[in-house]
Amino acid sequence: MERFVFYDFETSGAKPAFDQALQFAAIVTDDNFNELDRMELRCQLSPHILPSPIALHVTGVRPGQLLNSNLMNQFEFAQRLQSFIKTWAPAVWIGYNSIQFDEEVMRHLFYQNLQPTIYATQRWGNSRLDAMKMIWAVYDKAPNVLIWPTNKNGLTSFKLDRLALANGFITHNAHDAMGDTEAMIFVLEKIRSGAPSLYDQLVANNNKHHVKNLLGSFKPVEITLRFGASEPKTYVGCFCGSENGNPNRIGFFDLTQDNAFDLINGSQKDIEDALNGSPKKIRTLALNRADTFTEFEQADALHNLLCATIEENHEFRSKVSQAMADQYSDGDQDDKLVEERIYDGFVSPTDQDLLIQFQSATWRERQELVSVMEDARLRQLGGRLIAFYAPELLNSEEKQKFSKYICNKWSEMDKDVSWTTMDKVQIDLIRLKDKGVPREELSRLKRFYEARFQQIGCEFYDWLLCA
Repeated sequence: MERFVFYDFETSGAKPAFDQALQFAAIVTDDNFNELDRMELRCQLSPHILPSPIALHVTGVRPGQLLNSNLMNQFEFAQRLQSFIKTWAPAVWIGYNSIQFDEEVMRHLFYQNLQPTIYATQRWGNSRLDAMKMIWAVYDKAPNVLIWPTNKNGLTSFKLDRLALANGFITHNAHDAMGDTEAMIFVLEKIRSGAPSLYDQLVANNNKHHVKNLLGSFKPVEITLRFGASEPKTYVGCFCGSENGNPNRIGFFDLTQDNAFDLINGSQKDIEDALNGSPKKIRTLALNRADTFTEFEQADALHNLLCATIEENHEFRSKVSQAMADQYSDGDQDDKLVEERIYDGFVSPTDQDLLIQFQSATWRERQELVSVMEDARLRQLGGRLIAFYAPELLNSEEKQKFSKYICNKWSEMDKDVSWTTMDKVQIDLIRLKDKGVPREELSRLKRFYEARFQQIGCEFYDWLLCA
């Protein structure tokens, strides 16, 4: 019996590296959607985070909930979640837009809170799917299975709350993690009932080896993608090479393009142009991002001939592999903040052992463990955790340095930074006021931000009175 974990996060904002999870919910089921368990967690706001006023308004989280001392802190939240994932492994983890957002939220939660692995949904036999990508495929391949709501511009809306409501889920508590999880299960049950064969093909994509074998067969394959606000579109193609040094990144040759044989026999520059030009004649895709690969059942003789030619032409595939490697070569990474360095390499076995010890140690012991970690990222993040949750271990100079770090972060004037600043809070409050948000809610938010700024000694909070 295969297990599934449907899950969702509610967060302090839209940037996984610089915001944080506030709520997590999950429902564990068997492969017939029979519930086996459910989990709901909430945590306090971390000391260095300014939540987005718009995020608080949308989720309905009140400032008092963020600072509730009865809630666990972010570090404890991360520990509980990693333990839950391990307990129910192996399982298929499914969220809505989860590959793009929720998975990144989870990975940053584990990374910034020094958990043993940031890839928990891909460890211990776990795998991943994205319900939103599955729904895109249903829209293009089996549109009669669901009722498709439209937005104010008359375009199809793929927002979960609208989609669930349009299809009969009337008890949905939108923008609540458990409510969104229940809505997702409801929609997927309708898909399985209305298009069981397609549903099974889409679910099979949780297995990277299945995807690898499907592509490695050099048969015509379909994938449904969506770009921006456009309608989902299904593309027919063939595997044409893996990136040198990264076998999870693959080239997908468009079998519907004109003069396809000319490209197969083309130069290195022709292939680079095919990867980077528009429309893309070769798309760069990933084996491990839960995309909706399915076998193309209406393949004609030309499709099959192109695939056979690509399979036989090792030189062409080698050129594609090199072109992809050149396309994604790393630039200068020296100026990245520690939050942005999550994918800058795996930790050493020595540090891995220290991370495991870190979980059950006292804060004083954790301080000692952090001091001997080899990875500068872990030392910086670990030092931050000590300042958050064991400030009594810091001397006066270290405490002052930490307060200055937060104050500088919040008062940053550069509008292009990825985190929420005082200026961004002011802009969001004005937007909420212009949208007609009740005065009581705005006043509550203003009081919260004023108190937060004062708490660390920031002197820039008076402008809130004018917002």
